[in-house]
Amino acid sequence: MSKRIFRIEAGRYGGETVIGTVNEEFVEYFLNEHDDRSERESAIIEHVTSLDWDDEQPDADAPLPKEDYYMWECDDLEHINAAYADSGFFVTEVTGLDSKHDYSETETPLEAIMPLYGRECYSMGTMPDDEDIKDDDNYVPTLAFHSGEKGGFGCWFVETDGEPFDKYKFTYGIVETDMGEFIDSVWYDKKELETDYDYNDTTGKGYYAGIGYMNTKWHDKGEKYIEGAESLNVYWEEFDDEVEEAKKEASTTVPLDISVNEIVGEVGTIDDVVEVDTNVEPIVEPPLVSEDEAESYKEVQDQLTRLNGHGDGRGEEGEEL
Repeated sequence: MSKRIFRIEAGRYGGETVIGTVNEEFVEYFLNEHDDRSERESAIIEHVTSLDWDDEQPDADAPLPKEDYYMWECDDLEHINAAYADSGFFVTEVTGLDSKHDYSETETPLEAIMPLYGRECYSMGTMPDDEDIKDDDNYVPTLAFHSGEKGGFGCWFVETDGEPFDKYKFTYGIVETDMGEFIDSVWYDKKELETDYDYNDTTGKGYYAGIGYMNTKWHDKGEKYIEGAESLNVYWEEFDDEVEEAKKEASTTVPLDISVNEIVGEVGTIDDVVEVDTNVEPIVEPPLVSEDEAESYKEVQDQLTRLNGHGDGRGEEGEEL
């Protein structure tokens, strides 16, 4: 059987996000200067972009985020370039023999049974009070910067030995940040797929930024969620349970208890869902009837035929039917 290749693509919205440690003076300056969160965000964006573009700084008193600051390299905590986690997925089959990028124009929506995991990288707005800080806490000042974009954010390829794409083998991981939730990884048959960024093209829609303090002990680092990591075992167990339940539901036939009067209106709810009894043999031939039953059915059919022919509810001799 010849091999088949399928192309997975995420939704059209996402962007690039960097989260990094900065000087405490930088964070405290903007926290104190701007009480309103929206105004603070605008001021931070103006400040850091002016540094990146060598423009005149809008606030000469504002300190640098850190020495030798460059916007997209302030990423010692996270650097993400991906679609938003809620943007959805689509799958198409590759049709060309020479290129993986020759694929069917028919996109099929793809929904995972469940995300494999969600890891966190959040900051809080202000430093907690001293009495709330525990001995093992490690708070660092942070800057998160996000470029919201529309377009393509890479794709993933799945190769099978001729089998069709199996949605029950597909899942993905999520990274949660103050700038949004993004696709962190994509998996098929418990193998992490490599992101293909060829022909990746996006259009910028806006900048977003935030400052605060991160307790690094609560930062879920990506290295804990790579293929083969022991920390993933518990997530795979939960995923397998959900897949088994989804397959069971998909193979269950459920009778609908709906009266004639309900058909035009709202459909009734499903009560007492039970699994199909696989020991019951289906009827493969019509049931046998006696000659008397057959003659009775024929008389009824003849009456209906005459009724349809006259259209007045009377038979051949004028009798009422």
